[in-house]
Amino acid sequence: METVPIRSTAGSWSHTGGFKRQDCISTTWLWNLHADAHDFRSHTSDIENISRRVFASHFGHLSLIFVWLSDMYFSGARFSNYEAWLHDPTHVRPSSQVAWAGLNQDVLNGDQGGGFAAIRITSGFFNLWRGAGILSEAQLFDTALVSLIFSVIMVGAGWGLSHGSWPTAAGFNNVDSMLNHHLAGLFGLGSLAWAGHLVHVACPINK
Repeated sequence: METVPIRSTAGSWSHTGGFKRQDCISTTWLWNLHADAHDFRSHTSDIENISRRVFASHFGHLSLIFVWLSDMYFSGARFSNYEAWLHDPTHVRPSSQVAWAGLNQDVLNGDQGGGFAAIRITSGFFNLWRGAGILSEAQLFDTALVSLIFSVIMVGAGWGLSHGSWPTAAGFNNVDSMLNHHLAGLFGLGSLAWAGHLVHVACPINK
């Protein structure tokens, strides 16, 4: 298939997003920077290449989710009173980070028990972590590290798929195979993995 050549990067800032000096008064050019990067049809007319890039972008989104999860676990490991709450969950209230004193923001800090003064949270993360069998802030930190590693793996997988020769157009057109792959991988193996964790890790710990 005939492909449309990609513009060189030399004058990309003058074209990407329609950036012009007179456009600086609005944020339209900023939004276009993101939109143009994902407008794959403007880069090439090869359907297989476009499909591969869309497929690879899914791994980019997964990497962001893993970074988001890693941030939550890291915050719990380094900026919360999770272990104090584990020892006395009836009197110690769950908390997030300590607010700094700048601009009187420290008024948000309250005594949460266990000798810890910070912002109180009501999200139920502590209960979720306890139900999953996490018993220390060190385990929270390890989980954050593993999640960050998975994020890097997802970035590498997305890059490899977008620059490789797989999957092919025939694979994208095989809808039955794609659906079975996602159903087996996401619902089947995911459910089995979580059930195995609950049976072999979470339930014995909580018992």
